Amino acid sequence: MGMPPTMRAVASITLAAALLFAAAFTAPASGKARHDATERAIVAIVNDHRAAHGVPALERSKGLARAADFHSWEMLDADYFSHDSRDGSDFSSRVRRYADHRTLGETIARLGNCGGNARQVVQMWMDSAPHRDILLSSAFDSIGVGKRTGSLGGAQACMVTADLGS
Repeated sequence: MGMPPTMRAVASITLAAALLFAAAFTAPASGKARHDATERAIVAIVNDHRAAHGVPALERSKGLARAADFHSWEMLDADYFSHDSRDGSDFSSRVRRYADHRTLGETIARLGNCGGNARQVVQMWMDSAPHRDILLSSAFDSIGVGKRTGSLGGAQACMVTADLGS
């Protein structure tokens, strides 16, 4: 014997509300899990540099990719360029919401557009001693890259974040 119609309606509404609540708190609107072609190329070029310096390759991490993608999106959405989050928390607090790593590092880049700029992004990082040190550090074994386009300061921008962990 089934439930009366009013109880069935209440149960359906309760289930729908629970599913919406769960979705709202488990998946950020901007966090994707897969790298696109440019993001994959960035990882490959970083790994080429690591190999040239005798450092093991980084494995792609879905959690780090989500963290990096969220940060690239957040910087465009809030119109800023920084490792810190919009709420003022440091990058490691943000990354740990997506990935469980003991050691973390981050590099960010801002370009005018994203079209085919993987080599340019990595070269910018390699030309900066602190960014190069992060990318070539043997302390890291995983990487996630997030690339987003939008407006920053009223101009077209491509934001790229690479989060590294071990």
